[in-house]
Amino acid sequence: MKVYIAAPYSRKDQMNIYAAELRAGGVEVTSSWLKEIHPPTVQMPNISHEDHQKYAIQDIKDVHAAKVMVFFTDPTKTILRAGRHVEFGIAIERRMPIFVIGTDRENIFHHAPGVMHFKSWEEVRDLLIAMSADLICQ
Repeated sequence: MKVYIAAPYSRKDQMNIYAAELRAGGVEVTSSWLKEIHPPTVQMPNISHEDHQKYAIQDIKDVHAAKVMVFFTDPTKTILRAGRHVEFGIAIERRMPIFVIGTDRENIFHHAPGVMHFKSWEEVRDLLIAMSADLICQ
């Protein structure tokens, strides 16, 4: 099973922990943004246009390589960067299952068919690992 994790860049360190948990359970994570050299605190103006372009193209490829998206909402309502919402749109267009973690529905598309809502990472992690194991057993 291939999964794309969409989350605020500021949560990169936490998402790397979650990605490691998925990998340990046999799930492939396609989110290469987790391996970028920039720290989670980097600001948009501190990255070159060329790097932004390269990262955008790679993120689109990474979403297309996945079969499921895991999307983290922003309960603080303070995240100004919105790349994860574009990735969400790509997943909707591809009719991918989308697992939203968080109690907030941040926009109208969080109500779309195929979008499932969960309160915790642990629920989603366990479900994805079980789904991956089921695929292996088939």
